[in-house]
Amino acid sequence: MGTTPAYDRLDAYLRARDAAELGVAEEMRSQIVRGTPGGGAVVLLHGLTASPPAWRAVTEALVARGRTVVVPRLLLHGQADRMTTALRGLRAQALIDDVAAIVRATAELGEPLTIAGHSLGATLALDAATTGPAQARVVAVAPFLGLPGVPHEFHPLLFRLLARVPDAFLWWNPLLRERLEPAHGYPRYPLAALEAGLRIADRARAGGPPAVRAIDFVINAAETSVSNRTAQRLAGAWRRAGASVAVHRLRGLTWSHDIIEPVRRPSQRAFATLLEILESDHAPADREHRVGGA
Repeated sequence: MGTTPAYDRLDAYLRARDAAELGVAEEMRSQIVRGTPGGGAVVLLHGLTASPPAWRAVTEALVARGRTVVVPRLLLHGQADRMTTALRGLRAQALIDDVAAIVRATAELGEPLTIAGHSLGATLALDAATTGPAQARVVAVAPFLGLPGVPHEFHPLLFRLLARVPDAFLWWNPLLRERLEPAHGYPRYPLAALEAGLRIADRARAGGPPAVRAIDFVINAAETSVSNRTAQRLAGAWRRAGASVAVHRLRGLTWSHDIIEPVRRPSQRAFATLLEILESDHAPADREHRVGGA
């Protein structure tokens, strides 16, 4: 299957972008897979400490359905050294600008565009929803818009606290520590990265009515790592502002936040439902989904 100049430019851009960072593992570099012309394009944004292989199962399924899929490696992610301290340098505006450039380049393909993300990637997708492109659709899976039990009004105080120890790291699993799988993700994150994510969340929340045509929020009803309440409040505010919004509540999962990573059982159970949401036409109505195997 041949490519177009816009596709070749996007491919070259992603390659140059990855090459500009030292230490990026080959298997964790940005991915672009050409689908059927006219089949639509999907940008998949991974979460904090993850990398493009986290979307592998979804990518394969979408490409099989004719979609062109772009899976960028977020800045400072995907290094071969899983214990790298690179994420201490993560900054909100750099992430926002980087994703905006990728979205613009993907839009030049001239395909119907979906911008989807998980966790921090979902936060970035929602930020992109406030700027467009106008005909794009955004799907935010388990968006990181705040911490459970911490109202966004308390974020200024939280930022001051985080600023005292920006270089401190937290383990995703304090028992497994560096043994935590998968190998294509970092087992820990610095508080500086947490601050960056919260600043993007606040920007998206304060960004006004969305510019895109449709937004789908996808939340795990049993979620304990991010604030579902904040996500639902944002969905309601955007709907009242005239946006076409749907909230999909997944029931039957455990508390797991990571519901896209192929090696995790919650992701395997949620896979068919997530794919259905991505593939189906957007409808501005809230839905509850009982995931497979529940």
